[in-house]
Amino acid sequence: MKKLFLSLSLAVVAILGFNTSAKAQLEDGSVAPDWTLTDINGTTWNLYTLLDEGYDVFLDFSAVWCGPCWAYHTGGSLEGLYDAYGPDGTNEVMVFYIEGDGASTLDELNGIGAGTQGDWVTGTPYPIVLTHAGDPSYSAVQDYDIAYFPTIYRVCQNRIVDEVGQLSTAALYATISDCAAASVNVDPSILTYNGPVASCGDVPVSVTIQNMGFNELTACTITAYADGIEVASVDWTGSLNTYEIATVDVGTFTPADADVDLSVEITSADENTVNNVIATTVTYEDNITQIIHLELKTDSYPTETKWEVIDESTGDVVAEGGPYTNAQKNEIVFDEDIVLPSLGCFTFTCYDAYGDGITGSGYYKLYDNNGDLIQQGMENIGFEKSAALKVTTAVAIEENSAINNVSLYPNPANDNINVDINLTATADVDVTIVNMYGAVVGTATSGTLTAGAHSFTVNTADLANGMYFVQITGENVNNTVKFTVFH
Repeated sequence: MKKLFLSLSLAVVAILGFNTSAKAQLEDGSVAPDWTLTDINGTTWNLYTLLDEGYDVFLDFSAVWCGPCWAYHTGGSLEGLYDAYGPDGTNEVMVFYIEGDGASTLDELNGIGAGTQGDWVTGTPYPIVLTHAGDPSYSAVQDYDIAYFPTIYRVCQNRIVDEVGQLSTAALYATISDCAAASVNVDPSILTYNGPVASCGDVPVSVTIQNMGFNELTACTITAYADGIEVASVDWTGSLNTYEIATVDVGTFTPADADVDLSVEITSADENTVNNVIATTVTYEDNITQIIHLELKTDSYPTETKWEVIDESTGDVVAEGGPYTNAQKNEIVFDEDIVLPSLGCFTFTCYDAYGDGITGSGYYKLYDNNGDLIQQGMENIGFEKSAALKVTTAVAIEENSAINNVSLYPNPANDNINVDINLTATADVDVTIVNMYGAVVGTATSGTLTAGAHSFTVNTADLANGMYFVQITGENVNNTVKFTVFH
């Protein structure tokens, strides 16, 4: 999982020399985020404008202090690509160096100072962009989820991005052949399925479509099939020029069983049907009782891990945990029963804020009331991993928590947040305030509390606006309730 300070953590990765064998966090085949950036010579560039002008664009996210970045930069592969195939060559590609460390300076780019590998500017024919953390220029680094330096992306004219890595000039140019290109006049295509793949309630079917034709796309029909039976359809209308995209809500359906093969298709006539279909499977776990058991062990980055259970019928969060604190690294932080409030459909989701899963010895395991494994997750969590639970059996619920009730007010908080808890038994309890990264920013109490009602007031006047959590932990106690600070 991600370390928060790129200048420190990415230096470790860069020194180790990880390159094409590693994976950045922007998924290959996804739509490239647009950006408008000004280079060090004062010229402003827009990514989508360049794509619409017929360029395939290569992006070198590097840092002035990064040794492997410097080695690749001075190796000349990107310079050769730009010279041969850029505007002064065959006019097919554009290349950009984007400084990924928002704290770097123009002097360092020019090789001045101890914090740089050398002069990055002299002899570089393509634009160089210096970003600054905290202003809009840094948004490209964030939007492209840069996990390590250097990260070399290729963005095709159809706005699809792939990480190509540190290739030679010839190999970089060869990747352009992987780019899908418009070849006919009328060609609506489906890029992605955006709906849930774990659900036993109403499933909203949503897709991203793209105009892969030369003509303006103004209409198409999109149909969804569940196990071969039509379940939703929409006649989309709009205006998309070549390679432009749109999100389309097709409709909803309820899965008839625990595993449904869902396909979404463009069913109106067009001149290329190869890109008309996208398929997935929508699943749920059937015959679940009201009690499930979760065991979760963090990895070295517990501040990025959280989980929640949502009632699909209402959208309400009925149970949640995390993000956890750095003091809880590589520990089992949750090993308890979760009592679902009723029969119906619920979705358990484990999130990783960085997207590389719970690594190392960390994991989560979700069991039903009979002790059978429902789902587990480690590295393959990605940004999130979900399991839909169809609760069909009520059970006698034994009280297994010392907390009877927790309430926070006012929410949003300004100068203070009041925390009221009611204990069913005497317990050793810690009540702390943590931020989104799991760092403790306030303490309400720590010690033995007797059974009954207790109230605490925590000063929030010095906290920045944003989301925070009250964590209540101790013997037979593990509750997390979120609140917002807004001054």
